[in-house]
Amino acid sequence: MPSNNLTEFILLGLPCSPRIQTFIYAVFQCVYIMSLFGNLIIIATTCTSHQLQTPMYFLLTSLAFLDIFFISSTVPKLLSILLSGNQVISLSGCLIQFYVYISLGGTEFFLLAAMSLDRYLAICHPLRYSAIMTRSHCRKLTIGSWVFGFLEGIPFVFLISQLQFCGRTLVINHYFCDASALLHLSCSETWVARNIIFGFASFTILSSFTATVSSYFFILLSIYGISSAGGRRKMFSTCSSHFIVVSISYGSCIFLYVRSGAFQPSSTEMAVSVFNSIFIPFLNPYIYTLRNQIIKNILKGLWKMNVQFCGHITQHYENKYFGE
Repeated sequence: MPSNNLTEFILLGLPCSPRIQTFIYAVFQCVYIMSLFGNLIIIATTCTSHQLQTPMYFLLTSLAFLDIFFISSTVPKLLSILLSGNQVISLSGCLIQFYVYISLGGTEFFLLAAMSLDRYLAICHPLRYSAIMTRSHCRKLTIGSWVFGFLEGIPFVFLISQLQFCGRTLVINHYFCDASALLHLSCSETWVARNIIFGFASFTILSSFTATVSSYFFILLSIYGISSAGGRRKMFSTCSSHFIVVSISYGSCIFLYVRSGAFQPSSTEMAVSVFNSIFIPFLNPYIYTLRNQIIKNILKGLWKMNVQFCGHITQHYENKYFGE
């Protein structure tokens, strides 16, 4: 069990000068707001448009929800550290943050694998797609991704909670409660926890990575078989941008959790964590959905309707008060 003396941790955040901290705060606040804005647009658009009631957009909506929760698990506390210097986080708060972060990370990998499978079926087996990827199957894939992600996080947080932390306050050389920092701080034997966390992380990341890469490999083979150069170019442009984001997501997590010796916090690890936990959720909506022409057309239509509605309201009040 954890030491009874431990009551809180101190998060160092991102060590830098006050002037640079102000700049970083402004950048991260903008990224956070734009990430929330982009993902909320996706959720609102897909939920209100009958045209988007398909398995692909259902998965994208689920990813948008996940990205909102994922970026919100770390950024608000980081902004608080940068703005007010509030570096204290309680033991329970630290464990909760770690559980939410690691569970959402696992869920995202399962969702990315499900999305790549959906695209594989749509592109490589278009005639059988509707029969295979039904709404029921899509819901099962999505719910399964969330359930497995949060179930897998339980052993992680249980192992961390059993470690001894000596002293009343310990300094975490990170901007959130991550496994590497917590294992590094423990004054008890962490060999078992390290290996189990390594095993679980490796299985989740590498198995979903294999499924995702395999799907995109067959998709690329199918694209090269398209006779139209314009169609081939369009499909390749879409899939290549998706694959780049997927590669960055998996690459950063393999570096953080799968590589040997990944439990020693460092400035490089912190930089990769920033990109993985802040910039990936920011990029996902713009890469996966908001570049989509169907989404663009729907948003343009909604914008025109909104402008027309505002124009009618303005005209009504002008006629009412100034028309006579």
